[in-house]
Order: sequence, then C-alpha cells, then structure tokens
Amino acid sequence: MNVLKVAAVNVLVLLLGLVVVELVFGTWFSEVHALHQFTKPRNVHLVHKNPLSDTPPEIRYTRDDNGFRGLDTSVDKIDLITVGGSTTDQRWIDDSETFQAVLKSQFKKDGKDIHVANAGIDGQSTFGHIHNFSSWLKNIDGLKTRYILYYVGINDIMKTNPDGTFDTIAADNSRLKLQLFIREKSALYQLYLISRRILVPDKYDHSLDRRNIATDGPFTTKGNITDYNLPEFTASLKALDERITELASLTRALGAKPIFVTQRSARWKSANGEIVGISDYKPDFHEEAFRKFGSVNGVDIYNIERRIADTILTACRNAGAICLDLMSEIQFDIGQDFYDPIHTTPAGSSVIGEYLHERLKPLL
Repeated sequence: MNVLKVAAVNVLVLLLGLVVVELVFGTWFSEVHALHQFTKPRNVHLVHKNPLSDTPPEIRYTRDDNGFRGLDTSVDKIDLITVGGSTTDQRWIDDSETFQAVLKSQFKKDGKDIHVANAGIDGQSTFGHIHNFSSWLKNIDGLKTRYILYYVGINDIMKTNPDGTFDTIAADNSRLKLQLFIREKSALYQLYLISRRILVPDKYDHSLDRRNIATDGPFTTKGNITDYNLPEFTASLKALDERITELASLTRALGAKPIFVTQRSARWKSANGEIVGISDYKPDFHEEAFRKFGSVNGVDIYNIERRIADTILTACRNAGAICLDLMSEIQFDIGQDFYDPIHTTPAGSSVIGEYLHERLKPLL
C-alpha cells in the first residue's frame, strides 16, 4: 500500500510540475494567432546536416510566424510573394541559397533592396494556391505585396482534383483543430516537435533520388506517345487554364499583380537543336500520372510539360498577367543544377534567381 501511495504522490507531483511548466512557458493565456489552424510549417527554425553536399556542412531552414520563408521585413512592405510547391520551398537548400535569396542579392547589387516572401508549400498544386487566399493570406493582418509570382506546372500534371494531403492548408476536422490549438499553446508539445526533429536518423530526414535525370544514357530523341489527346489530360489542361485565370483574379483582389513562371523537369535536355530524353523512365514522383499515357520516355515527358506550360502561358496572357516561360528560356546544366528529377541544387536555384532578376528588373 505504501508503495502505491508513493507512486501516486510521485505521479501527482509530476503532473503538477507539468502544469507549472505549461503555465510558465506555454501561451495558454495569450491571444490565439490568426493562423493557429494553419496545417503547414510556422515558427520553424531548423539547422541540420546538408544532404546535398559538404559545403556548407549544415543548412538553415526557417519559417516565420506567418509561415513565410526568407522575409526580412513587416508584412505590409513585401515586394514579391513567391507561391509554388517544393520547387519553390526548396527544403534542402539553405535560407541564403534559395532562388528568392539569389534574386534579392542580385537586386542588392543593383543598389536596390527588395523584400521577398517565400510561400512555397511542398506538394502543393494550383488547387492549393487558390486555397491559400482564403485559408492563409487573408488571415495575415496588414498583408500587402506588389506582386505574387506563381512558379507552377510540375505539380499540376493530370490534376483534376485537389490533393487532401498537400492542397489543404487549414484544419478540416475537430481532431486536427484541437491538435493545432495545442500545438499553438503548449510548451511541452513544442519541445516534443523539436526533439522529434533532432532524433530523426539522417537516412529518414530526406529523400534524394537521382533516377530519371538526363545525364547518363541511354537517351532517345523519339517519343513513344503518338496521341496526347488523352481525355483526362485534355480535361486537366482545361481545368488548369481556369485555375490560372482564378489565381490572377484573386491576386488582383489582394491589390497585387500576378506573375506566372513555367517549370520543367530534368528528365530531358536540349542538345544540338533537338530534345533528348531518358529512354528508360523509372517510377518517381509522377509515375501515376505518366503511366496513364502508357510507356513514356524523356521526350514524351518534355511534350507533356510543354503542353502544360503552353496552357499556363495562354491563360496568363488572356488574364493580362506577367508571363515568363522559364521552361524554354533557361538552359540548365542538368547534372549540376538538379539533385532529383524536379528539384534544383543551390547551383540550379542560383540560375533561376538570376533569370528572374533579369526578367523582373523593369518591374521591381
């Protein structure tokens, strides 16, 4: 019995201690942040081993209280918000080496300070970009920006519906709402998140796969697909056109000007005036979408990406927005500038940042 009493007292003391910790270090009595139901990263300050190279040995990944990466001013003084998926977020690149950071540094060399907010969300398509306005941007008090740049296309391949995992950015059920409320208020929960991140083994901390990069053969210059008028693909392009139009409208309603920038993958390259692609496509991010066309190679993938880019550009021009065809205007060094079929290395992000600087100099 004495043992049980001692155990009960110890448990009670522990619980009281946890309550004291929460009362002292938690934020239970402060006002709830407007974005407390935001499901994507906020208030993130991570330093971890560089998964791409030995230089620098560690990389920093930060997100501020509003979920932005790289913003160095108040939210009412932003020049440019960049919206996109993981290719905009650039998770495995240091804060100082993203294409947004390069863009800022290039303008700095011109003697001009610009303020850029990175709003890239891993896996997000244009469905999610539309949701950003109602579930994220409208909840940031005093938000003002001159331009919103959409770096899009890769995550919209064969997209006819939003993805619940990536395109939903606000809690949509009671359990998740409670979890996010606790995340916002609890000191112990914050400690748990930090410790979980620290204890994750390196091999699980990132996923790098250099398959399907057009650096080593065999290559081909002829596609396998003879007819790209697959009904689902045609429907997805029509829906994409409509979403680009809606994004342009939502951007202007926020008091900003829309910029749309096309994308490309590393599964093909241009050589001697023709498209050269991988001849043996292996499963990767877009396997499910590509397999709907049958057996594909890098040339087929180029043709699919080109149709997506053309759809974006047509909708962009019809909406009177600013349209940049990065897909055709940049010649990447595929082996150096990509670490997997769609994500850029610091070198590749630098190429993008310098390109955007040249194209946006007359505007910013």
